[in-house]
Amino acid sequence: MSNKSNESFRHSYGFRFRETPAYEIAQLHGVGWERTVSTDYNWDGLNRGEEGAFLFQYTLSGYGMMHIEGQSCLLTPEKAFLVWIPSQHRYYFPPESDHWEYMFIMMRGERLRPILDELISKLGHVSDFSIDSPPIRALKMIFEKARQRQITDGYLNALFAYQFITELHRSTTFEKSISEIPEAIQKTVHFIELHYEQPLNLDEMAENAGLSKYHFLRQFTRFIGLTPLEYLNKLRIEKAAELLRTTEQTLDEVAGSVGFAGGNYFSKVFRHWVGMSPGKYRNEHGLATDNLFLR
Repeated sequence: MSNKSNESFRHSYGFRFRETPAYEIAQLHGVGWERTVSTDYNWDGLNRGEEGAFLFQYTLSGYGMMHIEGQSCLLTPEKAFLVWIPSQHRYYFPPESDHWEYMFIMMRGERLRPILDELISKLGHVSDFSIDSPPIRALKMIFEKARQRQITDGYLNALFAYQFITELHRSTTFEKSISEIPEAIQKTVHFIELHYEQPLNLDEMAENAGLSKYHFLRQFTRFIGLTPLEYLNKLRIEKAAELLRTTEQTLDEVAGSVGFAGGNYFSKVFRHWVGMSPGKYRNEHGLATDNLFLR
């Protein structure tokens, strides 16, 4: 539906259903495909009519501008922003831009906030999605269903809302091929694998990657699916499981060998990842496989 002229267009659809699933988490509030060339396009996240809504907006061509958390971000093609309304942000069409074409989806739901706050913590408020990525394919599919008047009740509405949320979450955990992972993140993964038994911290990892701590944390989490410290602990637990299976080391010795300061904390982290204590894992011979892979 892309329009190459300099004219604006707007194709948007809203949804209001009296009957919705009693178990609903989310409902679609609106979906659209639009193009603007007007500097009148200017949204202040603290001063608009929508309350308690989540907005995902994806740039197809041209660009817009976003101010959020004290930063300015160009919303160029394949960038999306994720925000709550109301919240402190502003997005607009800058006079330097030729046009801004984008798609959006807006959702509501009493139980949405913790789910989507976790998502924003992993992706950030502005994130990259390829045009063929599952979330954008889902967005296009939902728009087409709306255009064809096929979202006819609150149950279908909830189904499509869940599908979009699921694809967004899947995008934070789905394993990327090595070619897709930025070189700085690959370098840090290799660094952690070589030095997992040492007392590493986030500052040291970010320095190794050559990135600011904030940017490093967001990029690592986006491409690896875990925070750097979660990845470090996962690797340590995998190594500890091997030592429990193949050696007679005490729990304190195993903990020290893989980088934990003490046995008590090691046991707590091991239980979190494996679902049982290190001692029980060692005694459960049927579970103590040659290699334990955690995710």
